[in-house]
Amino acid sequence: MGGSRVSGSLSAPKELEPEDRRTSIRVNLTRREEECPVPEKRRALFQGVGRTLGSSSSAEQVDSIGAISSFTAAPSPSVGLVVDQSQPSTSIQLRLADGTRMVSRFNYQHTIRDIRGFIDASRPGGSRSYQLQTVGFPPKQLSDLDQTVEQAGLANSVVIQKL
Repeated sequence: MGGSRVSGSLSAPKELEPEDRRTSIRVNLTRREEECPVPEKRRALFQGVGRTLGSSSSAEQVDSIGAISSFTAAPSPSVGLVVDQSQPSTSIQLRLADGTRMVSRFNYQHTIRDIRGFIDASRPGGSRSYQLQTVGFPPKQLSDLDQTVEQAGLANSVVIQKL
């Protein structure tokens, strides 16, 4: 009563069965003892920008120029946003339509219009016909230009530019 044995004829898989059941099917299996080539692993090189957490030099620069910190080579705006250090402020990550990501510092009383002005100043030749929206589900359109950062709930958040 040990193992199972195959006796008699085997049945063919349904994909190989002929329409006429009286037709015989012959299947030959061949064992090959060859080594398959192992695909070469590709190493993707890191193409980002390294940042050190708590770096004092970048933190001083960020506060002094209105908090521009770009993950890709983004030109700094010619007319900087003035952040009042004596007022509450927050960081907002801006994901621009061209793939650039910038982290910017804004006071709570800055408006959506100020955020748009900051984006427009950082992209002098860029399109002015775009929408801003929050990240989340569902994304929230930021269409009220006079709404403040605080009213829109944008403290420490991500804002996306959509063309």
